[in-house]
Amino acid sequence: MMRVGLIDEESFCFGAVGPIRSKIGLDPSLAQCSPGGPDQGAPNWAAGAPHWGGLAVPRRALIRAHGRKAPGSHPVQIVQRHHFASHLKRMSVIVRIQEEFFAFVKGAPETIQERLANLPSSYVETYKKYMRQGSRVLALAYKTLPEMAVNEARSLERDSVETGLTFAGFAVFDCPIRSDSGSVLSELKESSHDLVMITGDQALTACHVARQVHIVSKPTLILVPTKTRETWEWISPDETEKIPFSDKEVGVLSDSHDLCISGDCFEILQRTAAMLHVIPYVKVFARVAPEQKELIMTIFKTVGRMTLMCGDGTNDVGALKQANVGVALLNAVPPSQPGETSSKSKPDTKSGKLKKSKPTAESSNGVPSSSGTASNRHLTAAEKQREKLKKMLDEMNEEGDGQAAPIVKLGDASMASPFTAKHASVAPTLDIIRQGRSTLVTTLQMFKILGLNCLATAYVLSVMYLDGVKLGDIQATISGVFTAAFFLFISHARPLETLSAARPHPNIFCPYVFLSLLGQFAMHLLFLISAVNEAGKHMPEECIEPDSEFHPNLVNTVSYMVNMMIQVATFAVNYMGHPFNQSISENKPFKIALLSAVVFFTVITSDSLRDLNNWLKLVPLPEGMRGKLMLWAALMFVGCYGWERLLRWAFPGRMPAWKRRQKQVAIQVKKEL
Repeated sequence: MMRVGLIDEESFCFGAVGPIRSKIGLDPSLAQCSPGGPDQGAPNWAAGAPHWGGLAVPRRALIRAHGRKAPGSHPVQIVQRHHFASHLKRMSVIVRIQEEFFAFVKGAPETIQERLANLPSSYVETYKKYMRQGSRVLALAYKTLPEMAVNEARSLERDSVETGLTFAGFAVFDCPIRSDSGSVLSELKESSHDLVMITGDQALTACHVARQVHIVSKPTLILVPTKTRETWEWISPDETEKIPFSDKEVGVLSDSHDLCISGDCFEILQRTAAMLHVIPYVKVFARVAPEQKELIMTIFKTVGRMTLMCGDGTNDVGALKQANVGVALLNAVPPSQPGETSSKSKPDTKSGKLKKSKPTAESSNGVPSSSGTASNRHLTAAEKQREKLKKMLDEMNEEGDGQAAPIVKLGDASMASPFTAKHASVAPTLDIIRQGRSTLVTTLQMFKILGLNCLATAYVLSVMYLDGVKLGDIQATISGVFTAAFFLFISHARPLETLSAARPHPNIFCPYVFLSLLGQFAMHLLFLISAVNEAGKHMPEECIEPDSEFHPNLVNTVSYMVNMMIQVATFAVNYMGHPFNQSISENKPFKIALLSAVVFFTVITSDSLRDLNNWLKLVPLPEGMRGKLMLWAALMFVGCYGWERLLRWAFPGRMPAWKRRQKQVAIQVKKEL
């Protein structure tokens, strides 16, 4: 789940479309476009709709950037400001220019449409045209207010200010897609993940952007009310295909189409049980409010879907809390322009004026000036501490990469997310999934290896105890060293760079794990029993007290060798490599450890170095038994390896069965209603 703002670049390219009026214009110095800069396309913009601080203004009231007045302009006094509200989808201001009062309004085209005194014939067709191209469109309108006092203007009701408006034009914003968004989302989709977009943009814009970044690939349908507003219908973005709405057929429809709904339809669906039939199949949610984002994530969890949500603002906090995994994306401080210097005076937020540069503490010849010394004498302890901290931060910034650290503000999405990325890019989601899968399969193989080793060791120790045989100190030490090395190296296996479409098993309580443990232990047990029985044939009858000192014998030697062979085979067979982690050949430390163990036990089994076997307290094996042990060990390894690969093929990791859970919840909700 992600917002459109996380996929787009932060820079906008602004254009304007609308009627040309003599007193309405655009000051090119106020427009910004990337990468061409403010001068690119300025003549075309100047002929379009107005733009000043995001609002429409008369030309004679335009103020140039940096506080400089345009020729023939007059100062603008903002009398009242009605801030943007997500449920209203518009904002407005009342301004005073000389003795006249004006109301300037901007908002969603469909919202402003209902508040215009005269609706242009091409209004709907024009804004839909640009939205289908992926642009973000704002409708601009204005209204001339009658003569009144300032107090009267401030007391005007918002609804009266924002009705009876005159259409000024459309502000069209083209926001390029981030360079990495398409590749990241494409890799997520190829790795068996469903992509869903949740945005405040209009449905046509959202569908266009979703297609660019591979969120939707099939023909798109948007849920809209019919002309009577009593029923709904699915309609294509170009309005060439219309399908009546039926909540029971949404699942079938989603097989051939990608579905999109807006916040208005979502609000109506909330009142019925159809919400649980529709929401899980939707790919694009447009024009949604913050509380609706939270409800969407709650519904996904209710029907059994595991969700990862990306957000970067306060309006995403509720949804991030409801998601199984929340990822907050911070907007890093942009790097300073080449012409900017650190000595540039900074604005004083309290006084609204520019701070004057501080006098230097040293003169040109390196001697401290008297003014600097005098000023330092008046610094309090707190001020000196602040100066010291500021100097340390400047030095750390210079020693770093030259970019300022991301700023975390109170109320940011990072306060509600377990993960926080320092850049506003969805690329960190790949790292989270990649590392999560690697950790999951590593934990799973740890449980399997520990279980098999414990079962084999328990049998060996019980047999040795019944025969009065003990394990030597050196034998136990060598065994522990190899086991510790194996666990260390398999835990450091790196995940593969490319996400696989295969899914790991989510837990150890599944048929694959139980059958794997039972099958491998059966082969281990057969190997152990056969080896110990063979050793018993060559061992003389003797009575050894359990509390007596350690004395090497044939049962001890065979049990130790077989147990260590089983442990090496267990690590090699149950190592989870591709498609999640490095394979044994790619994990060089683990490969070297395995080869070392194989060589070591081949040497002691073949009795090639008698001194080494004497040091390990191992007695010589009878003639013919060495070959049997080596053959049985090879057969045991091949059998375990084949059984493990067969089970991995027969019981692959499966997608969560959320559709069955969704039907159960829908039936339960319908009964409650």
